[in-house]
Amino acid sequence: MKDILIVEDEEVIRSSLRQLLERHHYRVRDAVSVKSARQGYNLRDFALIISDLRLPGGTGNELIGLAPEVPVIIMTSYASLRSAVDNMRQGAVDYISKPFDHDEMIVAVKRAIGDIDASPLDPSLQISGRQFAQNLSLQEYFTQFVLEHQGQMSETALAKKLGISRKCLWQRRFKLGISRHG
Repeated sequence: MKDILIVEDEEVIRSSLRQLLERHHYRVRDAVSVKSARQGYNLRDFALIISDLRLPGGTGNELIGLAPEVPVIIMTSYASLRSAVDNMRQGAVDYISKPFDHDEMIVAVKRAIGDIDASPLDPSLQISGRQFAQNLSLQEYFTQFVLEHQGQMSETALAKKLGISRKCLWQRRFKLGISRHG
């Protein structure tokens, strides 16, 4: 059983995520801020940290530097493509907008801790999520994100996850030559 730390200041989301993860046989601990996480736990003891981006007294991506060997998934209610790329470049292994889809969260968790094979489509890109995101331009990240997720999400959900309109998604696909079905 793998240990996961949730760092989230909203009780409803923290509780919901805890229940979801426990139903999938993960051991879960939680904290309401980066400070309380640091004081209450050895961050390196976890297989994964899931954190809200905006927390009291700091940001969730601070956890990336505090436990560099532990994968960190960032959640936010303020999702945008630019924010996603910035967080991925800082080392987050995934970026999930709230409210999150339960199935999407479980897939992200399993991918982050290696419970499923969820490597990029191109075998030459099989490097860690942190290395992968740090080496991508915004355009490359957009392309990779769309190719990886379009089979799992509706157009509306994909656009929402990217923080853009469906029309903008269509325009960027056309400009970059990304077909609707890969």
